[in-house]
Amino acid sequence: MRWKTCPFVFVLVALFAAAAQGEENASRFTYARLYCSPDGNTHFQDVTVDLRKTDFAPPAPPIYIGNDFAASKTFFGGFDAGWGAQDLEKRLNHPTPATQFGIVLKGVFSITTTDGETRRLRPGSVFRLEDTSPCTGHITVVGEETGFLMFVR
Repeated sequence: MRWKTCPFVFVLVALFAAAAQGEENASRFTYARLYCSPDGNTHFQDVTVDLRKTDFAPPAPPIYIGNDFAASKTFFGGFDAGWGAQDLEKRLNHPTPATQFGIVLKGVFSITTTDGETRRLRPGSVFRLEDTSPCTGHITVVGEETGFLMFVR
């Protein structure tokens, strides 16, 4: 029964993230996808998913649900302030250990792709890491305060 909680947790976090980011249309949700191109470099892409009204937890009113990704693990990661700053100075990229979603819970995370784009992710931001090895990877830097992420695999 434990495995069924992962998608439910992701749905709740995604709904919270949409509210935190000011999404105005509950039937659409946008997240950042970090992917690897055939040449081994990494890039960002905004992905918008359409959600459909569903009786999710009757007798509560319906909510919008979409993209039923399979998930087997959910865990938290804590990062010291400034984590990754030396990697940025040395331009030391690293691939993600597994394809996974990340949700920023606290702090500010900056992720830089090999094409040079940097995105600052604040609490409520949802992103999907797909740059597994042998991809060149990305660089993550944590801001001036401790940061926390929730990972969903």
